Amino acid sequence: MGRPAIILTSKFSVPSSRKAFGRYVGYIARKEALEEKEFLTAEEKDELSRVKKQVRKLNQENNFTRVKSEEHSEREAAAEKLMEKRNFFDLNDKEFDKYLGYMVRIDALNQKKNETGLNTKEQTELERIGQAASKLSEIHPTKEKVLDGVFSSDKDIVQLKDLDYIREQLNEGQENNSVLWQDVVSFDNSFLKKKGILSSTTGILNEEELQKATKKMQSIFQKEMDPPLNEMYWVASIHRNTDNVHIHIATVEKDPRRKIINREGISQPKGRRPQKIIDHMKSGFANELIGSSEMTKELSQRRQAIREAIQVNLTSQVEQPTFQAEINQFVRALPESRREWFYNKLDKSQQKMSDHLVDELLKDNSDFQRYKDLVWKMQDDRQALYGKSKRENKNYAINQLYGKEGIYARNGNALLADLRKIDKEANHNQRHRISFKDKVDPNDYIQSALKEIRKDAAEQKSKLDDSYRPHLRAKSKKSFKRHNYLKKPFISQSQIRKIKSNQEKVFEKINADKETKKNLREFEKLQNEVEQELE
Repeated sequence: MGRPAIILTSKFSVPSSRKAFGRYVGYIARKEALEEKEFLTAEEKDELSRVKKQVRKLNQENNFTRVKSEEHSEREAAAEKLMEKRNFFDLNDKEFDKYLGYMVRIDALNQKKNETGLNTKEQTELERIGQAASKLSEIHPTKEKVLDGVFSSDKDIVQLKDLDYIREQLNEGQENNSVLWQDVVSFDNSFLKKKGILSSTTGILNEEELQKATKKMQSIFQKEMDPPLNEMYWVASIHRNTDNVHIHIATVEKDPRRKIINREGISQPKGRRPQKIIDHMKSGFANELIGSSEMTKELSQRRQAIREAIQVNLTSQVEQPTFQAEINQFVRALPESRREWFYNKLDKSQQKMSDHLVDELLKDNSDFQRYKDLVWKMQDDRQALYGKSKRENKNYAINQLYGKEGIYARNGNALLADLRKIDKEANHNQRHRISFKDKVDPNDYIQSALKEIRKDAAEQKSKLDDSYRPHLRAKSKKSFKRHNYLKKPFISQSQIRKIKSNQEKVFEKINADKETKKNLREFEKLQNEVEQELE
């Protein structure tokens, strides 16, 4: 398989005793903020050492190094490094890094102050970072600043002032013993350029489309988990700081419903996602990104229009000598019993003849041509997304056109259904073991069948004309068409009497329930329609 355009790399962690998800975010943010500085004071060096220690501890406790991905490639390896380096989201904002790091350290120092008290050095640090955090938070333009590429389950735009709220949501999940799920969606930039999502000239990225696709993926994640995620909250960030555009997503369950399992003597919520769900998440993201849902809807609409065109075109072309010869050749090759006249019961040579007739009936049909064009376009998109498969049964276009439920099978069955009706009508609607095609010259089958159908129709009309029943004569004008093998079912007087009898029985029930009353209304409606039709 070739290199896919989209890679989804996933991992999860379970909460440990008194661990806060927001705290881990803060440690990572503060660690990177300190490491980016060219010169560190002695206090900052001590702080960096403590932060690194906490990061290592949280990693070990939560086994963050276990990453699940469906591919092995350079981009997947890069995604793993990103996940390890920056955890589940990086807001690309130095002010945020500083602010969040300050808040985490202040929380830790205040907790220690309340429990055991602080030494002189820690008290000095608390005052220093408290002043720095206050100064940063008081800058109005900074607080109102929109963080590029950041969005969440309840915010399409995230500002710096929203970060405390985000931490609260993550911590609420932790306090309720939620799993933390982390995903990185990584792209081949050439694919994004081809689809017009990333401009090859200006470098502008259509983040709105990436947001829509992410929301679709998260919706699939929530619904397909067993049980579905309860009060799901997630935050995401679009990054362009590597060779490939990628998205970090972190998800928690604010009111968890995961099954509690025992692992190595420790009770914890089950966080593993089945590979099937991860695959569906990826395909949902990809389909939303390239707009395949709209193309699928159009395919469905055109498929129905094509099915109707088969019947219409058969009626118009069945009188043409050239087409009649092809029909006769096809029918001659069909099985003896009409019960076997279904596309997937035919052998390869018979199916090939059916495909040829379908092409003849639809050669001028714009819906049919558009359908095939859309199928091949979707095949190209899927190949770009998932890579080229060596297995033919994984070829989307081949399956949609020539598969057991493909367009040729569907329309072949439509053609065979009409041929079965013609054969049955020509056989006077009797259940002969011998089909009509075995009673006539095979080279003259369709001509003989149509002749027999017209003959029966003329005889039936003559009988009705001689019966002096004007109400039936008026109906006969509607019933006898060029071919009556598709005529509307006729309801007899005995069926009407049966309906009336059923009504009388219903009326005898004093305490009729809603369902019975509904059936009664249907009986009355059907009776009125039939009586009006026979007047």
